[in-house]
Amino acid sequence: MGRPTIEQLRERVRGEVITAHDEGYEQARKVFNAMIDRRPRVVVRCANAGDVMAAVDFSRENQLDLAVRGGGHSVPGFGTCDDGVVVDLSRMRGVRVDPKARTARAEGEPPGGTSTTRRMSSASRLPGASFPPPASAGSPSAAASGTWPAASVSPATTWSRPTW
Repeated sequence: MGRPTIEQLRERVRGEVITAHDEGYEQARKVFNAMIDRRPRVVVRCANAGDVMAAVDFSRENQLDLAVRGGGHSVPGFGTCDDGVVVDLSRMRGVRVDPKARTARAEGEPPGGTSTTRRMSSASRLPGASFPPPASAGSPSAAASGTWPAASVSPATTWSRPTW
């Protein structure tokens, strides 16, 4: 079986799959820090967790670097990469809280980094829920962006519930 193509990725993803040949690529590849000027092979604007899984699979199967962009404000540019896959979570904005289990699941972070933090802060008012302040290490904002080399992307990534 061969490596998946961009067209096959487009078939699997409900959100947008943007390459250098598509209109909007220049805007999609940009991050807040204008000193960072990287050109990913593809930007996947994920609509749901299935899109994230498809992008991670595509990255792994094509042995490409993977960058995850939350709010796009990573000063050193961890939310982008050259000739790799950028998973853009800015359109994923859901938060689910289980007060009994004392857990929360937060999706991506929109540009500006305030929406998920605000939603998590509101959720923390539920009985039994508490979360770190927005700027602390381990908060949804702090954990939302990162870049991993192709070799470190495992076939089945499990996100364990936070211990905040």
